[in-house]
Amino acid sequence: MITTLKPFILLLTSGFLLMLGYGLSNILLPVRMQSDGVSLDNMGLVLSMLSVGFLLGAYYSRILLQRAGHIRIFAMCGSLTSVAILLSGLYPEPLMLAAMRIITGFCIACTNATLDSWLSHSATEKNRGRILSINQMMIMTALFSGQFLLNVAPIDDITLFVICGILFSLSITPIVISRQKGPQIEDSPSMSLMTVFKLSPLGVVTSFYCGILYAGLMNMLPIFASKNGITDLDLSIFMGAAISGAIILQFPIAYLSDNFDRRKVMLFMVATLIVLCLSVPLLMSEDMFKLTLFAIALITGLVACLYPMSMSETFDTVLKEQILAAMSSLLLIYALGSILGPYLASVVMDSFGSSALFSFMNVVALTLLLFIGIRMKLQQALPLDEQESFIMQTPSGVVSELDPRTQYAEAQFESTAEVEVAISLANKNPSAAVNMVKALVQRDPNNASNLAAALSTIEAIDIGKLYAAITSAAPQMSIHIAEALTNASPEQADQLVDWITSEYPDQFTNIVVAIANAMPDNGIDLMELAAENMADEYPSELLEMTEEYMTNLSDSLDAMRPVDRVAAASENTATELYNRLTDVSPEQSAELAFTVSESLPESSNDVAEAYVQNLIDSESENENAYESEQVFSEDALENIESAANNYINHIVENIPEHAVDVASTFVDSFPEVASDMLEILQDSDDIEDSELTTSIDDKPLQSIVEQQLQEAVQTQSDDIEQNS
Repeated sequence: MITTLKPFILLLTSGFLLMLGYGLSNILLPVRMQSDGVSLDNMGLVLSMLSVGFLLGAYYSRILLQRAGHIRIFAMCGSLTSVAILLSGLYPEPLMLAAMRIITGFCIACTNATLDSWLSHSATEKNRGRILSINQMMIMTALFSGQFLLNVAPIDDITLFVICGILFSLSITPIVISRQKGPQIEDSPSMSLMTVFKLSPLGVVTSFYCGILYAGLMNMLPIFASKNGITDLDLSIFMGAAISGAIILQFPIAYLSDNFDRRKVMLFMVATLIVLCLSVPLLMSEDMFKLTLFAIALITGLVACLYPMSMSETFDTVLKEQILAAMSSLLLIYALGSILGPYLASVVMDSFGSSALFSFMNVVALTLLLFIGIRMKLQQALPLDEQESFIMQTPSGVVSELDPRTQYAEAQFESTAEVEVAISLANKNPSAAVNMVKALVQRDPNNASNLAAALSTIEAIDIGKLYAAITSAAPQMSIHIAEALTNASPEQADQLVDWITSEYPDQFTNIVVAIANAMPDNGIDLMELAAENMADEYPSELLEMTEEYMTNLSDSLDAMRPVDRVAAASENTATELYNRLTDVSPEQSAELAFTVSESLPESSNDVAEAYVQNLIDSESENENAYESEQVFSEDALENIESAANNYINHIVENIPEHAVDVASTFVDSFPEVASDMLEILQDSDDIEDSELTTSIDDKPLQSIVEQQLQEAVQTQSDDIEQNS
């Protein structure tokens, strides 16, 4: 834990001080407005303005970070929140308070985005989930502690506003003196609200309802407490209990969400919320303060957990690379709900009394309960092992790249002193820079990948010569260096593959596969390029490279989320790879088909279809048979039948579980081989009789064979009649 936290102490300290002041301001403003005699509906409207600013900040934060950088944005927001709270204390008029509340919400969203982006850049794939949890705990602990600062000075005095301003201003200092540099911000993907809603109606609606419930409850709860005689330290304890519930309840809800049908858990949560909301006015009327604290903690915790539940529900249906975009849309939906929540709750309380806050909560919760029930009837639940995991998350105005469910984007290279010197020299003298890096790598081979990635971004550097120089100094790092170069300069990957296959014939197989794996979208293109350079002289290495690439693909599929696995369309990838490599080396068509099928057995049917089509096309070209119909000579038929029989024999021997499907594919494409296929399958000891009773379409294979044989005979009879 200490090792994980050490690089982020100053960043987390700045965040803690800022959220400490924010926690105090959240309880101070409603209590002060109530003391000043502001009407309930105006109070609700003022408090809703925080979410307006929050929404604007969430939308514009990345743009501002790109333009001004992390330190400047945090410093600006820290000073603006300080100004906003001080002006709120000096001129506590509703219009002024509303304007300052918008500024505060905007700045809090931007500072949270700044911290999260900074932490994300510094975190690794292994520790980012832990850092996210620490950051969330820091935020909630600061908000909890801020409630108790309310007792430092009288409500009617400006002192509390000054303390808030001091905390906001003080939060700038740790981050400004930090040695860490803010990262470069890239454009984030987007997803329309309608698209997210179509993918996950329950996730979107739950996020919106969470905004209404959580913002309405947390903003109006101090007013409810004050009107029921809870003041001073008791008020701080009351609000502290609410916030602690939002922290503590995340852990049992996470367990339930990951081990049971999530929608049933959500249904149980909302039903429990309704019961608890009914009990709070009764407990207050009976003066049961401790039980009321417990009920409030549970209510707040249940409502707070609806947001991460909505995220998990939505993430079940989106690809990994779409999670950040979906998260952004959910945050927007939550913000829209949180704008409505405080105002609607205040109107209800103004009309029916302070206890109507929980009646309002019940009405909203009942409609959500009904919607969850409808969705459960309309759509079947996912298996437990396919449900996305629950991650502790609070709606803090940020699309968090720290979330371990998002796609991890590793930094191209770490900006060290050696890297900066090498880049500076490379811009003036590329050859000298390469020689310098070679010398550095000889002294410290572990730094080879980082230095290679840094220099590859310089346009004047020849990536092939760079690779040769660095691997000559650290040959044991050849694969890692190739991956680093590809990640840093993907546009030069084809040049690197071309160079390696020409210059490193004794070890290019593993290196090319590593490069292709580093570029999944263009991996097949790189494999084809490598095949063009090696097919004539290294046919066995071509098969070895194909096997390793497909094996890695198969392993990666096993590690994928179910929705990503479906979208990966591995059968299409396998077929395309086979076709592309066969075009380069047609004489190895059968061996390539065997290799691809055995490495990724689920693709064997599609690959078999491509293979038999290649057989037919090849014989058609030899026979010049592209006329109105394909007519093969006896030699051509014999060649196709022999190749098909050899193929199915190989499949029966190596992947017998797919032999029946592959045989059916051959029969579908070339009915003349039907009887041979059936005979081979029947003679095999590895295939049970039960497997021969059904085909892909659950039809008896014997019937398929007989039907296709009859069709073939009928076709030949028709041809004879026409010719006669």
